[in-house]
Amino acid sequence: MQPSHSGMLRRVELRQLRYFVGVAREQNFTRAALKLRVAQPALSRQIRQLEEELGVKLLERGTRGVQLTAPGEVFLAPAEMLLDQSERAVRQTRMRGQQEQRQLNLGYVWGLFHTLVPHWIARFRQQNPAVAVNLFDLSATEQAEALLRGKLDLGFIGFAFEADAARLSKRKVGECSFMAALPAGHPAARQRRVALGTLAQDFFIVISDHTYPGAARVVADACRRAGFRPKIVQAVERGYAILGLVAGDCGVTLLPESLQALPHPGVVFRPLQDAPKADLFVACQPGSETEDTKAFLNSVGFRDLS
Repeated sequence: MQPSHSGMLRRVELRQLRYFVGVAREQNFTRAALKLRVAQPALSRQIRQLEEELGVKLLERGTRGVQLTAPGEVFLAPAEMLLDQSERAVRQTRMRGQQEQRQLNLGYVWGLFHTLVPHWIARFRQQNPAVAVNLFDLSATEQAEALLRGKLDLGFIGFAFEADAARLSKRKVGECSFMAALPAGHPAARQRRVALGTLAQDFFIVISDHTYPGAARVVADACRRAGFRPKIVQAVERGYAILGLVAGDCGVTLLPESLQALPHPGVVFRPLQDAPKADLFVACQPGSETEDTKAFLNSVGFRDLS
């Protein structure tokens, strides 16, 4: 006797559906694994187990990437629907719980907002002691995804690029200047203020678009205005990793001035002549502002998000 469809689906895990949909959307196992934050072998194993459970092949690897098979195309829409339903159930459950205990979930990019957000939270708590504030250190990309899924109420997302790409509502909350971060033995480290053009022959290390979307573009635009195209040797995920490479004399970089707060032995920060600047933003999902999010924005002097 063949097992029923419902019997099969009871044995299929939501995680497997999420992995299948992720690979189907990306059409690439490596990119899907990075986006899903899972090791590629584990991702491949879960997809195989799903195919074995269903008794059909869902994905076909080829020279042009991963393609859906005919059964995979049939399975994709119901899989996406089941994931959407589960997300909706989670959100509704959380909303019901929040009615009993009011909570505000905030994301922030450490290095850009670490000196600002704690002060803002303290001010808000003084005025709204009944609201619990949960703070999450997340990259701009992670914040955009969490905001769209309703897992964050507000995100101090950093530069405008990720907020605009995700079509989030945003509000300017500040500005940051970029500084030169140089190996301690670099000739320009002896100068009080560095002309960016003097670094034209140096190799540049930039911070990844995953962590600080748009920062590398700010650096490239500043170098272009200074008359050269930077020779980029590496993109790095986190500020402390960049500082380690700079200290090791692997190159120079331009970083938001707030990253001076990280320990940086062997690295000298120097202001730039005509320093590039970038606006900083808080973001939320359009139309999702609650009384608590409005109260938070009001408490720190930011009215509405556009």
